[in-house]
Order: sequence, then C-alpha cells, then structure tokens
Amino acid sequence: MTGATHKRRSAEQCIRSMACRSGHSEAGRPGSSRIRQVCALAWGGGLLLSLLPVPLVQAEEPNPHVWKPQTKSVAVFKSGFGFFMRSGEVTLRDGWCLAGQVPPASFGTLAIYSQKENEVVDVVGAGPGEMVEFDDIDARKDPADKLARLQAAVGLRVALGYTHRGTTASATGKLVAAGEQFAIVEEQAQTFAVPTEAVTSMRVLELPIRVHVSSGEAGTSASTELGMACLRQGITWIPEYTLRILDDATAELTLRGTVVNEAEDLIHCDVHFVVGMPQFLHADYLSPIAIGQAIRTIGAAVAQRGMPREMANQIMSQALLTTNTAPGPSAAAPEALELPPGDLNSVLAGLPRIDGPGGADLTVYTKTDLTIRRGEKAIVTLFTRNIHYGHLYRWQPPQRMQHLLTLRNDTDTAWTTGPCMAIGGHQPLGEDLLKYTPKGGTCEIPITAAISIAHEKTESEADRKLKAHEPQHNRFLDLVTLHGELKLRNFGTEAVNVVIVTPIPGKPLSASHQGILSSDPEKLQLLERGGTVHWRVTIEPGQSQTLTYTYERYVPSI
Repeated sequence: MTGATHKRRSAEQCIRSMACRSGHSEAGRPGSSRIRQVCALAWGGGLLLSLLPVPLVQAEEPNPHVWKPQTKSVAVFKSGFGFFMRSGEVTLRDGWCLAGQVPPASFGTLAIYSQKENEVVDVVGAGPGEMVEFDDIDARKDPADKLARLQAAVGLRVALGYTHRGTTASATGKLVAAGEQFAIVEEQAQTFAVPTEAVTSMRVLELPIRVHVSSGEAGTSASTELGMACLRQGITWIPEYTLRILDDATAELTLRGTVVNEAEDLIHCDVHFVVGMPQFLHADYLSPIAIGQAIRTIGAAVAQRGMPREMANQIMSQALLTTNTAPGPSAAAPEALELPPGDLNSVLAGLPRIDGPGGADLTVYTKTDLTIRRGEKAIVTLFTRNIHYGHLYRWQPPQRMQHLLTLRNDTDTAWTTGPCMAIGGHQPLGEDLLKYTPKGGTCEIPITAAISIAHEKTESEADRKLKAHEPQHNRFLDLVTLHGELKLRNFGTEAVNVVIVTPIPGKPLSASHQGILSSDPEKLQLLERGGTVHWRVTIEPGQSQTLTYTYERYVPSI
C-alpha cells in the first residue's frame, strides 16, 4: 500500500467517523464515498480535494468575470481634481461582470462604457454584492445550472447558504473549488466542504458593482473591453518656471510641474497637465454610485476627499495659481444618473475634450508612460524653449523703481501662472510670479530694484484761489494748483525704457512728454478727487530726463 493510498483511506475513515458521530453514517449505502453533508475540516484544502471522487474546478487564476480596469490616462487640474480614464478586458457571464468599488467620482462625471462597436452598457448596479437564490425563480435549481453558476464564482469571496438537517446555515470564505459533489470554501485556517446539492443561495462579497453589457448581435458577447471615465479629487499639479539668461536677447524658459498624487497609483499612465479648468458645477459632490445605493440630493454636504486637509489648504490657498471658474449662485435640481451608451465619443459628450497643446480654451502638457504611486510627489519637466526677452523699468512714486524682464510668448502653448526663478550665469536674478500668458502675448517678471537709474519726485504750489468754493454756509474751500517734477538719470551703459505711473491727489491738468492723464471715476467728490499721469520714455546712457505735470485740488480754507 502506497503512502498516498494509506493517507486517502485514513481520511475516508475519519470523515465516516465524523458522519457516524453526527448520526449520519454512510455504512452500507451505495456510493458511500459521496458524503452529502457539510464537513468543517482543519486540514489544508489539498487533502480535502484529494478525497473527492469527482473532478473540481479549482481557482488557479484570477476570476475572469471580475473587471479590474487600469488607469490609462489622467488629466490633472491645478484645482485639486483629476479626470481619470480607465479600461480593461473582462469575460462576461450572460452579459454580466463584477467590479470592486467605484472611485469617489464627482456627481455627473461618472461614465462606464464599452469600447466595442454594437455594445452598450445598459445596467450598472451597486449594492452589498451580487445575490443569487437557486429557487427556480431567481435561478434554476437544476444541478448543472447551479454548478455552472458556482464555477463562475471560483476565486471570489462568497457567502454560501445551504440546508443542513432541515435548517439553514451559511459558509463564508473564498470559493476555491466547485464540483458536482462539493463546493470548497476557505476562510483563514479552515476549509469548508459544502455539498453542492444543499446550496440554496450565493452572495458574492467585496464586489458591490455589477455591469451588464448588451450586444446588437445575436446573443451576448463572451468577452469585452470596458472603459470608465470620471472626475475625482486627490491629485493636483503646481507649475514652476526657470528662466536662464543666455545672451542679451535670448533666454531659456523651462516649465516643470510638481505632481502631488493622493488619489491612486498611476502605473505607466499618460498624465496630461491642464492649464485652465472646465466647468464642473457639481464637482464637490460625489456620484450616488460612489457614496451608496440611494440617490442623494445635490444639496447634501459631502466631505472633501483625496488629500490631507493641511495639503489641500496649502495648495488651494494659492489663488493666483488656480484658474477655476466659480459655480453660479444656483444649481439645477438633482437628477438620477443616466449612463449614456455607445462609443467613447458619445459617452464623453459634454465632458472636457483635450486634444493637445494650443487648444482654444485649454492648454495641455502631456507626459507619457509616467508612474507615480499614491502618496508620492514628482517633478516633471514639461517643456524647455528659447524665447526673446527685454528689459523694462517701472516707477510708481513714492515707491522704488523696479527692474523687470519682459518675455514674449512665441511658443506653441500658453504659459500658465506659476513662480519663476530668473538666473543669469551662476547668479540668481530674482523670483516672482509669471502670470498666465497666451500665445503671442507678453508678460513681465520683476527681478530687482533699479540701482542704475536715479529718480526723484518733487511738487510745489503754483497757484491758489482763496475761498474758491463755498459748499456750506461759512465753510470755504481753496483751489490750489500744484506743479510736479520727476527727474531721472541713467547711469547705466545702455538705453533703458521706463514706464512711470504717478498718482495724483486731485484733478490732472497737464503733463509734458506726451503724458497720459486719467481721472479716477470712483473719486469725483471735490475733496477726494484723484487720478494718474502715465509716461513711457527712453533714456540714453548718461542722459537725464525731467517730466513735469500740473494738477489742481480743493483744500479747506484756513
């Protein structure tokens, strides 16, 4: 007698002994090796399977009916949202497949669709798990049909309902095998053999989503490729520029994006860094499928998800770095989700279309095959371009004159708002905010205070009309005319362009050198009148320039 034969016979004797103790001896009954009762065994599953005379379907590979889509593409917005697109193949059972938790998708943005022609995802169900009852109403009691349904669930965690001694019981665990005689369930260190004939129901656990695919062809497809698109919180990007001066007219501009990923693992994914934000009116509310099985009203508050509060506060407080459009004061009435059928184009109608850099409303920088795990941060270089730059000086008395670099955007994409570090040689020139600049536009980067241009402002009274106005009885105002001078001298070695805007605490009357006069429409009362005088002048090396202006203002008479 071999060791395997001895082991098999010993196990059979043990099972018969357990059956006798329970009052169900199999002695003298034909086919006594077919034990038709629940056996709770502490041995490994391999020993139990070796006792069964009928071959079983065993879980050697992941269940093919479970849809596990992988993220292929994500469009990242600076507001802390990302538009994720997933896809994956799955084997269908009578047109159905199962899936795990839906990501926390924003209301109105979740779409599940088929990638194949003539196929439509017509049902997406959510609940505690797929439930089937073998009662000839929900599903047939026929042994062959029941076995096929059990075998389709091999590899999944299930709860099997069965009858034993006239009472109902259940066995919960991973369904590792299913045969004509037994369904084998493993839970931690125990293995349960449930007679297939006694099984009355089965609930699939941990897979609450059910998807049904209808085909325009005869019958149903054996397999398909499904896609999912949704907007969710938890990922953002922060732009940073480096401006390196190459020569007197050319500079190298580099844009880097820092991705902060608190949403999910991105494995070999195409990441699109989006400048601008499409309108998502209900972005702060979760899809009903994501938060439960009941349709919630839009007005119900939903907690912010996706990233730590401290990180969200720090990022979202950077108002200048975000180009969101705030939603309007009113919202539409809540409606149930309706997942549109058809191909990708019809499914994504109304959702943001990102075709590439230089779009009319959205500018996109794409990085392919990027891997960023959840909780990680990554700095990605998005572009490096040579651009033309110039120098400009701005003076608004009484402040110090500022030296700025003017950058012209002759590239093929818009520049998003972000901090910019200017470097000349091996020395930093300054750091400031580069503001959004469309293609063909210009922007300015302050780098330092101007020290090569001397500047001074003086004012003096030129005329006074005593008691020129009597707003109230025995209360008089004098009309004073003042003369101002702005003196500048260029101590540098090159000509400079200077833009001067001087505030006027009264009504501007005149200005030299074609100065532009303007009055503040918000300050029209006599004692509060105000305005500005604007110049743009060029000063050659070693030369001086004196700008003059006059204005009048009312002051109380003494």
